[in-house]
Amino acid sequence: MKRYIFLPIIILALLVSCEDYLEFPPEGEIPQEQFFNSQDDAQQAVNAMYGYLRSWNISAFSYLILGSLPSDEILKGSSPGDGSWANDYDNFLHTKTQGQIKDFWTGRYEGINLSNQVITNIPDIEMDGGMKSRMIAEATFMRAFHYYYLVRAYGGVPLIKEVPAGPEGLVRTTLEETWDFIESDLRSAIPELPETIPSSEFGRATRWVAKGLLAKVLMYKEEWTDCKSVSDDIINNGPFDLYPDFYQLFRPEQEFCEESLFEIVATQVPGEGGLSNSQFAETQAVRGQFGWGWFVPTDELADAFDDAGDTVRKKVTIIYKGDVTDDGDLIEGVDVMEGVDLPRYNGKVYVPTRIDRVTGPYGCDQNVRILRFADILLINAEAASHTGGDVATPLNRVRIRANLAPIGNPSLEDVWEERRLELAGEQDRYWDLLRTGQAASVLAKYGFQSGKHEWYPIPQTEIDLSGGQLEQNPGW
Repeated sequence: MKRYIFLPIIILALLVSCEDYLEFPPEGEIPQEQFFNSQDDAQQAVNAMYGYLRSWNISAFSYLILGSLPSDEILKGSSPGDGSWANDYDNFLHTKTQGQIKDFWTGRYEGINLSNQVITNIPDIEMDGGMKSRMIAEATFMRAFHYYYLVRAYGGVPLIKEVPAGPEGLVRTTLEETWDFIESDLRSAIPELPETIPSSEFGRATRWVAKGLLAKVLMYKEEWTDCKSVSDDIINNGPFDLYPDFYQLFRPEQEFCEESLFEIVATQVPGEGGLSNSQFAETQAVRGQFGWGWFVPTDELADAFDDAGDTVRKKVTIIYKGDVTDDGDLIEGVDVMEGVDLPRYNGKVYVPTRIDRVTGPYGCDQNVRILRFADILLINAEAASHTGGDVATPLNRVRIRANLAPIGNPSLEDVWEERRLELAGEQDRYWDLLRTGQAASVLAKYGFQSGKHEWYPIPQTEIDLSGGQLEQNPGW
């Protein structure tokens, strides 16, 4: 049987130089002996790996549903009856046969396959040695990136390290083995990645991006000394800072600003919106005006902002029907929204009307912000809380940007609450509740059951396909 390389369609504007590296030809099934023969083939495979990040299963519904809806900060929203099945995730009634559980799993493994195609095949290509090492490092980083999402959702998962995968790839590893593999991939990639890249390559992995994800991985592993060391390095030696205006930070002009470590690139290509855009913002933005109106902030989140006196971040994170934004847009939306009395939306994905829409009525060209310097500061503060270091300095840098008074002797709980407010609506709260052991108490009223909901179920279809080799998570 011939082996085939499955390559997604990735079309980006030739006229926008900062997107040139993502060009890629149409989808097809290419016999392997006809591909991976040149440096150009290698570059196309790397481009496919990055372009895939915009796909529906990586940046839209399953990503937002599994990462947001079970938390106390986001609910389904939209209009009553629209996608009512999604309320199962709000109420912990989801099952092992539901489509979003499967899409999250298969989407990440498809991304891992693209990475493994690069890692497995590029070493044999005659090409520039430095570029070869960089491409393999980028793929190694990207493989770790996808496994990072899988391990948080499912626990220990099968580790597919090459293509083609053999039967042994169907066996789950332990939670510790999966985290160790992710860390190993990141540490392997870091020295081979560039420290800086030109604007024409924004969106590609750098050494600092990999260090940032490593700091986050070490936080989840509770390896606090190493976590503190890596985050110290980023803070003291990296080219990052907090962008001074929290509102402007989330507007398209500030993509790849000094606060950005990693973003998924989306852009506008006339006539090719379905290929070049991401539906991350579209699915969440103001219903009927800028998007679909899903994934809306809860009253609990609004109350948390009010309790903290945090008017700056609340105004940016939650935009209500009837608000007028700093860009002068009246938020119209809809009169009735499921789950809330006063319709509201995630303001971080709002794209002002002053931004030209060349591929449709919504702001689909907004990048997906994956990792910000504010997150690194708060990771550093949390690590310092565990190691007896300086918690106040990194924590208060974030608070001062939000016009909040510094805390003199912050507790670990202060750090957790700051993460809640700073990163609200950015798909971190649910995973933070799980890793810090707060989920059982905070989410009990929504239906969270200890001993079951710490992990999502392995998709039943995957267990069936494995012939029973894959072991299901407890309680499912």
